[in-house]
Amino acid sequence: MTDNSRPDATRKTHLEIPGFNPAMLTLQDLETLTGLMRKYQVPVLRITGGQRVLFPDLDQEQYQALRERLEIPEPANRPANRIHMVQACRGTRGCRYGMGDSVALKEKIQTLELDGPLPAKVKVGISGCRMCCCESWMRDVGLVREQKGWRLSFGGNSGGRPRIGDLVAEHLDEDQVLVLVTRLLNFYIRHAGPRVRTARFMERIGLEELRKNVLGRDWCEPEHHNLETR
Repeated sequence: MTDNSRPDATRKTHLEIPGFNPAMLTLQDLETLTGLMRKYQVPVLRITGGQRVLFPDLDQEQYQALRERLEIPEPANRPANRIHMVQACRGTRGCRYGMGDSVALKEKIQTLELDGPLPAKVKVGISGCRMCCCESWMRDVGLVREQKGWRLSFGGNSGGRPRIGDLVAEHLDEDQVLVLVTRLLNFYIRHAGPRVRTARFMERIGLEELRKNVLGRDWCEPEHHNLETR
């Protein structure tokens, strides 16, 4: 049971440490993180499933000191029209099976500007080959690199009500991926409703309706559809 009578100064919190890719930490990264932990007496580091580096269980003094040292804005000041949780494997940057640069695509997807705040949590999984190490089929937005290009699924979910995402399009190049992810999420923003996850949204509208609105009403097979990158 949470004690809501405690003053805010005694509450524990956490801080996300930007600028690190937990899928591929360098020696310098490890030394930097270790130095911060020693200086600010942080007992443990956490790497989340969404590939974020967190310092958990900080008191308010530690939190403020680290935030000022790293020039991290308050969470309320972060752009509301961006995706914050994108997971990617190493792809061609270190995996013998990699067919696409998952890390580069992750960096671009994280900077996409949407039409507004997302209705609910959105997890993006980017896998550089068919081995699907990032479990892309179970993510809200899933990307898998195949020989002819990227395959994109939408509406996946794990948790208590698991759902495999629907295949929206395949054989996409990187520019087409960015265009389509933006269109999908903007459509989701406009029509899903507050706190509705993509899995439940897709169960309601269906794949055909999504494709007609996002790809165009003349779609046929997804691999034959030519997305304009404007």
